[in-house]
Amino acid sequence: MRKLLAWPVALALLLSAGAAFAKSNIADKYRAGMIPRFVKYVQIDSMSDVNAEWITPGQEKMAQALYEDIKAFGFPTHFSADKYIYVNIPSNLNKKNAPILGISAHYDTTPDIIGVGVKPQVIKNYDGQPIQLKNGHVIDFNSDPYLRNMIGKTIVTSDGTTNLGADDKAGVTIVVTLLQTLAENPKLPHGPIQIVITPNEDVGRSAERLELKYYHPDYAYDFDGGVNGEVVIGNFSADRVVVTAQGINGHQSYAAENGYRNSAKPIADLIANAAPSQNLPNNSTGTQGYVEPHHIEYNAADNIHMVDFRLRYFDQQEGQRYLQRIQHAADSLAKALDVAIKVEVTKQYENVEYGVKPEALGLLTAAMKDAGVTPNPKKERAGTTSAMIMAKHGFGGYTVFTGQNNPHAFTEWLSEEDMFKAYKVALNLVQQVAQMNVSGK
Repeated sequence: MRKLLAWPVALALLLSAGAAFAKSNIADKYRAGMIPRFVKYVQIDSMSDVNAEWITPGQEKMAQALYEDIKAFGFPTHFSADKYIYVNIPSNLNKKNAPILGISAHYDTTPDIIGVGVKPQVIKNYDGQPIQLKNGHVIDFNSDPYLRNMIGKTIVTSDGTTNLGADDKAGVTIVVTLLQTLAENPKLPHGPIQIVITPNEDVGRSAERLELKYYHPDYAYDFDGGVNGEVVIGNFSADRVVVTAQGINGHQSYAAENGYRNSAKPIADLIANAAPSQNLPNNSTGTQGYVEPHHIEYNAADNIHMVDFRLRYFDQQEGQRYLQRIQHAADSLAKALDVAIKVEVTKQYENVEYGVKPEALGLLTAAMKDAGVTPNPKKERAGTTSAMIMAKHGFGGYTVFTGQNNPHAFTEWLSEEDMFKAYKVALNLVQQVAQMNVSGK
């Protein structure tokens, strides 16, 4: 005989199922508005620039447009001097010690490929044929096997003369649509929610001027990922190591008498010692790290050579070995060649695994399953806003899919279905944390 559930448990399950059903209907109401919102955002030029002092004029324009859209929803919104957009949604639950849900995205687009004058093409009921873009660019099943899943569905591309900008305006669209949903459905239960939309992610600076008084959640989720179900649960840690050798000027022919010292030799030897072939990027896959001497600069007037190393690793001990090898080579060569060598280390981003609460993945997994999404956790050989926040502020977060494909390319495209599913995941995360609050777990 089947054992009956106790009445309070059964009631809780019925209420939970009813809430999920109601919320599903609510989500469907907002689907039609997502593509027009996305198209509007990608047509605002917002390329970041690694050489800019802070942000570009295009980013300022994008930030202003976003702020105007968001503040209209009526939530407490702060537009910082550094052009971060923060939204603080107070809890509508009775529980006072509810944990804070954090959601982030970034509004800049990559400087690696032109993103000015984007002309998005909305392709409804995709027929499975190769998509011919301008300048000879083609999107088809050979280059994009995932495209097979889009037959009969809606996708968005650029016209082939620019990047599309789905990285991360798909995430921005999801976040703004979530805010609209919460504003127009105030009875949906939720705990406190903090949202930040950042500049400069694509140049590694999205956490640089983040203000923790506006964004310091208990559970953080960054909407800036790939396709249906993908969630980044771990990522490379990244260090930039700049090694500078200071030579001594003089005529080379009389170096023995005038003290001339060459600055190229110590840098050449240091590269050979610190970055052996087996540790180069082309010999690194999976969770293996690498050391790359990324570029060399020379200042002839001051007789200075500089090498900029990129270190990437999943394992902290591996990273320490790379750093120690560089420092040991620098110390040895400085002594042997009688030159001054300086080593400067900058943490660019950190593996989010080091700073995520154990229950965070369970909350996200439940939110995905409620949205009809099969979770696909993976480790990413890159870094995102969450990884940059982890490096600077010590708390991690998972990166959730948004439907973007082929980012940083003329052939970038967006899956409308995946973007909508990611929005439902965001809405379900609100519910998951609310249930967690009510239960006191």
